[in-house]
Amino acid sequence: MQQEQETSALSRQMPCLPTWPLYQGNREALGWALDGAARSIQFIGAGAFLSTSLLRMAKEAAGCETEPPPGETVISECNETIYGIKPSSLLTTYTMVVGVASSAMLPLMGAVIDYTRHRLLVGRIVSFVFTICILPTIFLNESNWFAIAVLQVVISFVGWAQTAVTYAYLPELTDDELLLGEWTKSFTIWQFISMVLFLAAVIGSVSVAGKDGDDLLTSQIAMSVAFAVNAILLPYVWVFLFEKRQPLHQLPEERSLWTIGFVQLYNTSKHIAKNYRSLKWFYISIAFSDAGIQALATVAITYLTDQLQFTARENGVAILLMLVGSIPGGVVSNFCSRRLDPIRSSQLALVLLIVATGLFAIFATGPDQYSRTYVLAFVWGIGVGWKWTCDRLLASSVIPEGQDTELMGVFLFSGQCLSWMPPLVFTAINESGVSQRIGVASLDVYLVISLFGYCFMGTYTKAREEVNRGTVYASRDPMADAETTGPKKANAKDIEELEAAPDITDVEQCTNDPTPGVGIIGSP
Repeated sequence: MQQEQETSALSRQMPCLPTWPLYQGNREALGWALDGAARSIQFIGAGAFLSTSLLRMAKEAAGCETEPPPGETVISECNETIYGIKPSSLLTTYTMVVGVASSAMLPLMGAVIDYTRHRLLVGRIVSFVFTICILPTIFLNESNWFAIAVLQVVISFVGWAQTAVTYAYLPELTDDELLLGEWTKSFTIWQFISMVLFLAAVIGSVSVAGKDGDDLLTSQIAMSVAFAVNAILLPYVWVFLFEKRQPLHQLPEERSLWTIGFVQLYNTSKHIAKNYRSLKWFYISIAFSDAGIQALATVAITYLTDQLQFTARENGVAILLMLVGSIPGGVVSNFCSRRLDPIRSSQLALVLLIVATGLFAIFATGPDQYSRTYVLAFVWGIGVGWKWTCDRLLASSVIPEGQDTELMGVFLFSGQCLSWMPPLVFTAINESGVSQRIGVASLDVYLVISLFGYCFMGTYTKAREEVNRGTVYASRDPMADAETTGPKKANAKDIEELEAAPDITDVEQCTNDPTPGVGIIGSP
């Protein structure tokens, strides 16, 4: 409450804008929404359009065919190498590098947030670097493609640093759990809308210009828009909206800022493993499921471009359908979470993703298979939207009260710590000459392991009891005491009250990726 009063006092000292009624005049909530929208546009632009151009230029530099010979529809397999790897391994290789680097960086960023007063300063620096690094990607060409690929690694890494700083503000926006849930849902909606509009604008502009097959022009248009959006929004957010914070903890004299984050992460993980069985398995499940889902975008773009010969515009359509699919995915998640529970709902979402990924590996075998690819992309979107909606609820409702900020860092780390593994496996499979379809199918391994992890969590009621978690939703669960007082059959009144309760997806204090289905090229 005192923090909100201080923020309000600071807000009165700053220039008022007509948009201030948004989020009840909370400037940092508005900043959170704008920051997320800007970053999402950049990452999806890089994933859908820039990466396609990079992959084609890498093949050209290696001396491989990028168009089918006259009278044929299939491009011959490229076995040449560039900088020691096949061109088709380029995206997964730099995604692997980003995964390792960002996993090592997150504990350090957590230490800066927890033990120093430089949170705002670090946020300003990384947002500035993030924006400046986007500018050269507009000028991608055949002579600088490798430098742009290296720069994209830097952008993704800096983007993760910015994400860590931004997410530290999320649980501090308000003490009202329901209000925070509403705001978080609003953040997701605005980020989704911004990405859909961005994709539609880029795809529409190249189509109207009759340049559907010009991957380079499509990439240049996309990155120009992404740079303009970030150059406008991020400085405004980090200069005028986000506020300074004092250290959350005092740094022990015997500890270094460079190591305290890793020590704290280790101690917290050990404490969770010993005392919270359900939470332990939840984080393990998140590590494997997010590794598979995040790699899905990189692997899919590689496979679509290299094997199915999709252009940048066609890849953009596939990702757009994934985004659209996340809408019914969220609805299905809400329905299943109410009728079953969030853990069982997550298991069903994983089953859908496993089936969709397997079908894609089996049936998407060559060029001109647009219909089945777009259908499966839409199904992927449903599964990812469904899964991540459940994750957000679980991440906020099965943790001990009062540890939201600390465990948000653990949640982010869990979702990123194995992100390097699927790209590494796919790259190894691709480099050994095995079909990329096997590499796509290998993503199911991580999803299956995650599915078993959810089975070991036990019931949702038990998971909440382990952490003595009392939320506004607990009292609305007609089966809440089933494990402690014996089976209880929900009567008509219980069902009626449960149906009238607020959306279960409103409890979104922690979120791995504010935009379902868009873990693009090592991005947050």
